[in-house]
Amino acid sequence: MKNAVQRILTALVVIPLVVGLFWLTSKYQADWAVCLFLSVVAVVAGWEYLNLVAKLGIPLPRELFLFSAVAFLMLLVPWEGKFSLVLAWGFAYLIVMYSFFRRGAQLGFYASLAGIFGFLYIPGMLAMVYFMYRGGFWFVLHFLLIMWGYDSGAYFVGSALGRHRLLPRISLAKTWEGVGGGLILAIVGAAIFPEFWQDFWSWLPHVALLGASVGAFGQLGDLFESLVKRAAGVKDTGCVFPGHGGMLDRIDSILAAAPVYVFYMHYVLNLLPLRGNP
Repeated sequence: MKNAVQRILTALVVIPLVVGLFWLTSKYQADWAVCLFLSVVAVVAGWEYLNLVAKLGIPLPRELFLFSAVAFLMLLVPWEGKFSLVLAWGFAYLIVMYSFFRRGAQLGFYASLAGIFGFLYIPGMLAMVYFMYRGGFWFVLHFLLIMWGYDSGAYFVGSALGRHRLLPRISLAKTWEGVGGGLILAIVGAAIFPEFWQDFWSWLPHVALLGASVGAFGQLGDLFESLVKRAAGVKDTGCVFPGHGGMLDRIDSILAAAPVYVFYMHYVLNLLPLRGNP
C-alpha cells in the first residue's frame, strides 16, 4: 500500500511538470530547452546504466559516454534533427576507439559493445521524443498517454487481479492479467488524438494496433531492463522517483516504444512529419 501511494504521489507531481514543459517549449519553439531536458534525463539514466554494466564487470568510460549523450542531443538543435544518424554513428565510434585505448583488447571489446548499445539505447531513443516534439505538442502528449495508460493498467490490474506470472525467470511482479489491463488502457490512450476524432470508427483499427504495439514494446523494454537488473543483482537502478525507482526504471518502456510510435505515426499513418532528414 505504501509503495502504491508513493507511485501515485510521484506521478501527480512528475506528469504535470513533464506535460507542462513540452507544452511551453512547443508554444515558444524552445528546441534547446527540450534537448536540455532530454540531456538531463540521458545523463541520469546513463549514469545508472554505467553502474549496471560495471556490476557486470564491464567498465565503460563514464566521462566520454555521458559527454557524448549530451553533445548528441544538444547538436540536434542547430540542424533541427538533421544528420542525427551521422552524429550517432560518430559518437558511437568515438566510444569504441576510446574503449579500446583505455581498456585494452578484451575489455575494450566488451566495453565497446556495451557502449554502442547504451548510446543507441538511451540518447538515441530519446532523440525519437525530440522528433515527436518537432511534429507538435500533441504527438508527445499522445505517446505519453499511451505509455502512462499501459503502465497504469498493468500496475493496478496486475496488483488486483494478477494470478498468472508473465516471465517468472525475469520478473516475479509481471502477470498476464497486468499485460491485458495495460493493453486496454494503452488503446484508450491511443484514441485520445484529435485527428482520430473526425472519423473515429474508420481510425479504430489503427488506434487499436497503435496502442497495442506501442504498449507491447513498452512491456518488452521493461522486461529487458528487469533482465539486466537481475543479472547485475539489483532491484532498482536508482532512487530518483519514490515508488518508481531510478530514471531507467521510469523510462525503460519509453525508450523501447518511442521508435515504434514514430514509425507507425509517420510511415503507416503519415501523420507525424519528420522535418529534416534524420
